[in-house]
Amino acid sequence: MERTKRPLPKLSQNLSSDTLFTFTSKLEYLTGMIENGIKPRYICERIPIPDKTWNYTVAAKCFCDIPLGMIKSHLNWFGNFGLGIKKKYLQELGVSPVIYIHSNSKMILNTLNNNGFENLTNYPTLPYLKRYSGDDYKFLDDGTQKRFHRQFYDEREWRYIPEINNLTPEKTIKTISEGLINVSKKNIETPYDKTIIALAPSVIEYIIIEKYSDFKELKTRLKSIFQFDDAYELMLSKILIAERILRDF
Repeated sequence: MERTKRPLPKLSQNLSSDTLFTFTSKLEYLTGMIENGIKPRYICERIPIPDKTWNYTVAAKCFCDIPLGMIKSHLNWFGNFGLGIKKKYLQELGVSPVIYIHSNSKMILNTLNNNGFENLTNYPTLPYLKRYSGDDYKFLDDGTQKRFHRQFYDEREWRYIPEINNLTPEKTIKTISEGLINVSKKNIETPYDKTIIALAPSVIEYIIIEKYSDFKELKTRLKSIFQFDDAYELMLSKILIAERILRDF
């Protein structure tokens, strides 16, 4: 008897999503984004030109283009609160994927090198360049910093750059740690306040909270933000618990 060949099961998995995620460390920051929109913050980036130290700061908002089932590492790094926002909406605002580079990305780095450090702002796509991998620092609860080696490429980052003219070459910054301290201070003392990404309930796909005990406080805050029952109930339907995501996915 001739055996019938069965089709192989599909093993593919989407590597991107129709949703872009942003994460934060506190419930109050999360509800602030829902109520007031998302504000860009200053970030410090290093250009990996061999034997040179080039850093710049720019106001930006970063998002991750990853499916829900792959956000574990992002929760662990950025915080267990977050929003999933429709990619199409953010694209309409100009949010775009970054270009990952390394020390052998010759065409890009030669162009930057030929322009010179003083003229970095003449390179319009500069705020969308990011190191493929490298050292990064994170503030711990006691205020100290801890160094990690990270694969930035795994973040599949997209960025919102509200305006190019706020890009500043940082001549005095020599280390990544110094850059983190510099932008942390800048975000506290002179935060960027010119542009905000407004968020209507219709563009929010997911609301992520750390644990079930956060649910009651979130409900109270959502009820005060959304006066109409339909909008309030719609927002409740979008809530996910980070503890369950970390356990089940």
